Amino acid sequence: MLKRIYIDNFRCLVNFELNFDSINLFLGSNGGGKSTVFEVLHRIQTFISGDSKVERIFTSTDCTRWQTLPLQRFELEILGNGGSYKYELGISHNQDRCHVEYEILWFNKQPLLKFELGEVQLYRDNHSEGPQYPFDLSQSIMPSLMPKNDNTKLTWFRERIKRFTILQIIPSLMVDETSQAEMGLAINMENFVSWYRYISEDQGKIAEIGNIIRDLLDGFNSFRFERVSEKNLVLKLRFTTEIENNKAIEYRLGELSDGQKMLIALYALIHGIKCEDYTLCIDEPENFLALPEIQPWLIQLYDLCSENKLQALLISHHPELINYLLASPIGYWFERQSNSPVRVKRISSQVADNSGLPISELIARGWLNESA
Repeated sequence: MLKRIYIDNFRCLVNFELNFDSINLFLGSNGGGKSTVFEVLHRIQTFISGDSKVERIFTSTDCTRWQTLPLQRFELEILGNGGSYKYELGISHNQDRCHVEYEILWFNKQPLLKFELGEVQLYRDNHSEGPQYPFDLSQSIMPSLMPKNDNTKLTWFRERIKRFTILQIIPSLMVDETSQAEMGLAINMENFVSWYRYISEDQGKIAEIGNIIRDLLDGFNSFRFERVSEKNLVLKLRFTTEIENNKAIEYRLGELSDGQKMLIALYALIHGIKCEDYTLCIDEPENFLALPEIQPWLIQLYDLCSENKLQALLISHHPELINYLLASPIGYWFERQSNSPVRVKRISSQVADNSGLPISELIARGWLNESA
């Protein structure tokens, strides 16, 4: 589970630190830095995966404008694999060019990796010194490391970073054809069908998701893939209608409404990745949905997080999410004035108890700071 993030000199986040629980709700006005936290997580994930060089991920234009510091600093703390990991990353910007200043990984305060000044020092699982060699300052050392019997702690961390799923779902962008299965989801979930093809290898998951969707969509019967070319499959949904003696009618995913696609995506998501140590980050999951539609999903998500089957970070402006989730002390209020760093404070249902109003109402009236 992600326990802590530290960000310094990235846009509006300066000396910024946040600790996390199993489920977390980010609140605050637009421009307050909530989505920026997700952006940093995604960039660190991209960097560690080796998909791109550092200058394509961290640019000088992302440094805080009212400062002149050339160094960006990031830290992640993750619990898992029987201990606590701490990852440190420094990115240096000089004359519009950037390089890795340092990349360090600790496990229970003992080193696993030190990459500083172009020199790598690796450590074995017992923390004894391993290989030492020069390395390219334009990329992470992580993707180049081959799994071995003595670096299982390090490679575990690398695989855990892949299990950050960071989303701002736009149903209209979902492509209903796929040429291959994909383990990861794109930010806007346009590759949902490719991801569904990947999880369809687990028939137990698919059966569970199908049962859930039957309760959500009237007349829904089943999913199926149909081959439309040598490489491509299209995802279809079969419905039955009482008008013609339960005749089956099939629709491509792209023929459904945005609300229907959003429901399918949200439920398939939490039941497709539960119990696999994922951290799920969703920006405004309530988009495209009515209150009676988002509430049951929210209850299921809360239960999964409470049972430690999933970790969730949510950004929302929806009163139902705010009031329901803040029954526990898991809310964070982001506030920022023009050309100043973001400040965050923790809020809970106690704020509402003191005022006699739901937290969503305090926010709508602009009274949250007065009551906190």
